[in-house]
Amino acid sequence: MGYRRYSDDEDTSYKIRRSATKLLAAVIHTRPDLLSSILRDISPVLISRFGDREQTVRLEVWATYSTLLSQISTYGGPLTKTGETPVGGKRKREEEMDIEESPHMLLRAQVPGLSKALLAQIRSPKTATPTLQAGFELLKGLLSVAPGSLTTQTPQIFAILKNTLSQPSSTTTSGLHTTCLAFLSSYFSTHSPAAFANSLSGITPTLLKTCQERHPRVSSEAFRAFSSLLRALKPVKGGDWVDSLYELSVKKLGSSDTDTDVRSSAEQCVGTLWACATEVMQRKDKKEWVAICRTTGRTEGAVEVVSMVAREVYIDDNWVNGCVAWVMVLLQKSGRSGKADVFTCLDLLLRRLVHPHCYCILRSHTLSSGTTLIFPPIFQVLCCHIFVPTFRRRISPF
Repeated sequence: MGYRRYSDDEDTSYKIRRSATKLLAAVIHTRPDLLSSILRDISPVLISRFGDREQTVRLEVWATYSTLLSQISTYGGPLTKTGETPVGGKRKREEEMDIEESPHMLLRAQVPGLSKALLAQIRSPKTATPTLQAGFELLKGLLSVAPGSLTTQTPQIFAILKNTLSQPSSTTTSGLHTTCLAFLSSYFSTHSPAAFANSLSGITPTLLKTCQERHPRVSSEAFRAFSSLLRALKPVKGGDWVDSLYELSVKKLGSSDTDTDVRSSAEQCVGTLWACATEVMQRKDKKEWVAICRTTGRTEGAVEVVSMVAREVYIDDNWVNGCVAWVMVLLQKSGRSGKADVFTCLDLLLRRLVHPHCYCILRSHTLSSGTTLIFPPIFQVLCCHIFVPTFRRRISPF
């Protein structure tokens, strides 16, 4: 029999691998009772195939592992704190064995190999867009069941993110950028500042540039990533990126052609700046509130932001009085949609104007009334508004 040159075009074995992977996905999805056994026996095999030479097989393997992560989130039980030791003799040893065999601990033991195999497939600048997007979706799913597990890989991950987000957003890449930013938000919310402190200076300029993207989904997700970062770093004492983020948010809020979703994210970002970088924001001129507290268009997001700031931050009476005047205008608008949130906002604002002892007295008296059993927040707000002489209404607050 003569020698015949072998060609990859004639290789059909990838179809078998892909079908076998789909079968494993079905087993993982339908047999949550075998979760620990799957993690011990099947998970290492899937990780070993993360670098399959055929892209369709590779993506199918990643999708199957995402299914496994979803099953761990649903059926894996509560997250176990690392290093937590049960008490009591024989029971102590049994519980320690149970913890070591729990799905979450079995997964954490495999994270180093998993992340190494996955990052090897997405670190190249020439990686295809679908592959990059699937990779970051898998990493995001990993953080939902193993928070804080990517600390060691942070420099490499941030380098890939910076390279990816530095590329201009287009119709074909907007989904990738959105996925990367959503992963970054999840990363900031699940890792301590010490994990990314050395890499932060390299990613913030790219994030600020991404906030200015014309694609609304990309821009809004970038603002959400900054909100997550601010929460992780609270309290924020300052920084060039903080001032730049503030100016950029105000610019977006002041523009009449800003997309609704982008505007909502920028409003939330301003509120988070006040909650997490209070000292920095107190030095500003509060011009952002002129753009946020508008009476036309959709105001649900603005009401939520004002409520959050009134709950978490102390600002002077001029700000509170101005917000109260704005809320009263919203209450006079026709329709019942969102009125409960507006009354809650007014309630929080009045807490800032009324002495706490006086507010508690009014609250205890109104709770004894039958009317408050039907409309407690509304009745308490009106009591404070009518009977507390320290309230001063101002027409032009900011």
